[in-house]
Amino acid sequence: MIRFRQIKGADIGREFEFDQDLIRIGRMPDSDVNLDPEVDLDASGRHAEIRNEDGRYLLIDTGSRNGTWLNGRRIKHVGLHSGDEIELGRGGPKLSIAAVRNRPSSREPTGRMPAGPASRDPRFDPLAMPVTTATRLEDLAAHPALLPEGLRLSAVPQSDPRARRRQRSSAVLWGAAGVVLLAAIAIVVVASLQ
Repeated sequence: MIRFRQIKGADIGREFEFDQDLIRIGRMPDSDVNLDPEVDLDASGRHAEIRNEDGRYLLIDTGSRNGTWLNGRRIKHVGLHSGDEIELGRGGPKLSIAAVRNRPSSREPTGRMPAGPASRDPRFDPLAMPVTTATRLEDLAAHPALLPEGLRLSAVPQSDPRARRRQRSSAVLWGAAGVVLLAAIAIVVVASLQ
């Protein structure tokens, strides 16, 4: 069970109490903590979530535009405690945690993969994406331990120097085309103002 109160924003004084594993916070109408879409503009549509993970409530920023702050520190994900203050965007709506009673999650612990299909599409959920330090396909091929378990790469094609030159030439041509287009737009705008 988690209980908190809105201490800054359009609906100051509102109190919330939840006993569920996922609490969505944002300006979208389907949010559990629905912020005013016309006043609380520092908060994103899907700003943050509070999740019950392995018996603890965690505050998770879901890729918000202005960030999520806990007790004055910007966070990505952190455990919640009584007395904490959540700020949704610097200077945005604030929530004060009145009480947190950690309880076992109704879901399986996060250390194990669920038997059934994933409930979220990992292409759109930044928290479901595999974490890797590799930035290029060649890095992953050279260090297969960086790949998620069960995923293996076939042979990585070697870069052809002529293909790289063609790519650079193509980029230069597209850049030049962009400059010409901007110049044409500027000429039309100046001509229309005279």
